[in-house]
Amino acid sequence: MLPCHTGTMGKVRKLESDTLKPAKGRVRGVSKNSAEARRKLIDSATYIFGKQGFARTKTEEVADHAGYGQATVFFHFKTKAGLLQACLEDALERAKANLVPSASSGTLDLMQRLDRAFDNSSTADFFARMLVEFGDDNTIRSVYADFHEHLRQLIADELAAETGVDARRAYPAAAALLSMMVGVHAEQRLETERFTRTEFRQMLLDVTRLMLRDLAGPAEGGP
Repeated sequence: MLPCHTGTMGKVRKLESDTLKPAKGRVRGVSKNSAEARRKLIDSATYIFGKQGFARTKTEEVADHAGYGQATVFFHFKTKAGLLQACLEDALERAKANLVPSASSGTLDLMQRLDRAFDNSSTADFFARMLVEFGDDNTIRSVYADFHEHLRQLIADELAAETGVDARRAYPAAAALLSMMVGVHAEQRLETERFTRTEFRQMLLDVTRLMLRDLAGPAEGGP
């Protein structure tokens, strides 16, 4: 267990509370614009869950941030757990939609776009925080497994198209690159002095180039 420094934690909580400011002009009762209310609540919950975690967040905080009363949260999502499920589904759909590869964009371009998607956006923060908080929960794990399979297949398809290798070589290579990217982003959250964000990105791209070079050569055991 990491040591808890009361002064540091107090500063963190103050910083978080300062950034979670409620929207101006709260809507009284349940909003008449159901789609807009649902969208705003999911956006606010994704942001706040990513900042301070699910357990520490109150539904009233989410409602205040979105500009609604707490009743609107329960009207749309029934429970706090229902709100979390909606956030997970929405974040997954948006992440997938943003990662549709351009025609013949190349593996390096794809990895750079994936890297940016994993960057410090509210969705990335949300995914990272929920994985830590609910790593042993089967429902949450299945969401992450589905998302990572989607990413592996995107990378594998691009590798196969660019190098001409079959799926038996492309898929393990894609898994290795995804693992590298996940590890790089975990590391950059911890190591903020020795390496810059740009240097971490360069590490990922250098490994991608090495993988492309390896796949372009003959298969192991080949002529």
